Amino acid sequence: MMSENPAQSAQSEQSQASQASQAGATRPQDPPLLVAATVGESTAVWQVEVDARVLLGDFSGAWLVDQDGVHGFAADADWIEQRDDRDAVLELLLARPVVVAGDTQDATLARLPQSAQVVDLEATLENATAELERNKEQFAEENPGKRQPAWGEISFAAQDGPAPQGLTGDAAAAVTACMATARGVRWLVRDWNAAEKLRAQRLGGELRALPVVLR
Repeated sequence: MMSENPAQSAQSEQSQASQASQAGATRPQDPPLLVAATVGESTAVWQVEVDARVLLGDFSGAWLVDQDGVHGFAADADWIEQRDDRDAVLELLLARPVVVAGDTQDATLARLPQSAQVVDLEATLENATAELERNKEQFAEENPGKRQPAWGEISFAAQDGPAPQGLTGDAAAAVTACMATARGVRWLVRDWNAAEKLRAQRLGGELRALPVVLR
């Protein structure tokens, strides 16, 4: 499982902020999205970066939590306090908007802390698609008769992958479900960021964050 301590995280954010500044951006770095899946007693959490000014969308954190607390490499991270307390760990990890993985909806929602900001993935996709249509309309208005750029499409689909090595039972099922949704979110982010970079190039303006909708 991947993790960063506070010093590494601060250095990374400073470096990324510098890259964003050099790209002409004025807003703070867009926070990552989290993906969570609970199966039985195990909850897997994956972190997906979303800021188009820094990267196209990639995984930057992964944790596995059960009734005994957090496991794997992250269990030794200095910044995780009360690492043997499942509820405390999940409240710490899930402090940013959370996408709930596919078929684990009921179990995952029941395990999330009350403070969790749950993403409405369908509404987010509709928002992003509507923005893409507005790009096309604006381009047509400003460039009558010209061929539209290759805007692409904004889509989401969970992407299955191989079962994780070294895990069995609920832990393996939770990680498998979480990773499938996280891969889909990663491609959704990449689709959006590619369209945003094209919009900024052809229509002007700063790159915008994925228009996330919360439930």
